[in-house]
Amino acid sequence: MSSTEKCELSQGESKGIIYFIGFIFIFWLLFKLLRSVWRGLYSCFIADLIGGTVNWKKLGRWAVVTGSTDGIGKSYSKALAAKGFNIVLISRTQKKLEDVAQEIEKKYSVKTKTIAVDITDDSSIYDKIRTEIQDLDIGVLVNNVGMSYPYAEYLTKVPNAETFVENLIKANIVSCTRMTLLVLPVMEKAGKGVILNISSLSALSPMPLLSMYSASKVYVNFFSKATQEEYKKKGIIVQSVLPGFVSTNMSKMRPSFTTCTPDAFVKWALKTVGVETQTYGYPVHKLQGYAQEILTDYLPEHLNLAINHNMLNNIRKRYYKKYGLVDGEKKDK
Repeated sequence: MSSTEKCELSQGESKGIIYFIGFIFIFWLLFKLLRSVWRGLYSCFIADLIGGTVNWKKLGRWAVVTGSTDGIGKSYSKALAAKGFNIVLISRTQKKLEDVAQEIEKKYSVKTKTIAVDITDDSSIYDKIRTEIQDLDIGVLVNNVGMSYPYAEYLTKVPNAETFVENLIKANIVSCTRMTLLVLPVMEKAGKGVILNISSLSALSPMPLLSMYSASKVYVNFFSKATQEEYKKKGIIVQSVLPGFVSTNMSKMRPSFTTCTPDAFVKWALKTVGVETQTYGYPVHKLQGYAQEILTDYLPEHLNLAINHNMLNNIRKRYYKKYGLVDGEKKDK
């Protein structure tokens, strides 16, 4: 066999190996896509139809919801009340708590209890909460309270950054953990219970210009998954909930195809309790979440970071233009 023939044979073998690797990669990618489609269909529609979700009626009759006077927290409070739960409403402003309590009692004919605390205060607030809920038959805890940036911003330019980071950690990390520690022993003793921890789609990948927020939501996501593994054999469900954009006072966004209302989000998210340990809730958010999972798996991290940075920087620029800001300050200053 001549050297030319050997070279051609070697090139042919190399091409064959490359084609084979390409085929395997495409097959694996298609498998991941089909698996995501099945996950979405099952968690959104099929599980609920065949009774694969949690049996709410078998749980304790009280649900505790933090950050319950607005947005997702209020929607969870209403949705759980509609299922027959009495609701413990925890938020900062007593007047707003009373208004929501009155609305829920009137519409759903359940009991309510209000606890006014500022989640960014010192840890004594948890002694107050413990005293208020210690005699209740708690079946559900929704750790919803949280903080985000006022707008996408570079770390050192976040307004009052030193105070902000302390408060964000208290609201997004400490609150979730301390409330779980308060309620989990009750559920463990009863051998049943549901804990829903509100994380964020931003927990899937580092988010430049929302660095502290996305990092705090990673904690919530990992904490939820690990706690579920610890307690799943004791009849307790711990679910990590990762919303995308939701139209709330905190997000300041209007409803659109990708931005749902709080009521719509909660309606879909509750269908996944007992089905998914980690859920994106709303169907469109599931598509976004599955896409982000694939990008995170197959794109180099620096490209993911660049994409997220560019997206949030464009949002930042629009905010600056809308409010006449230069480096976080009004132009006329």
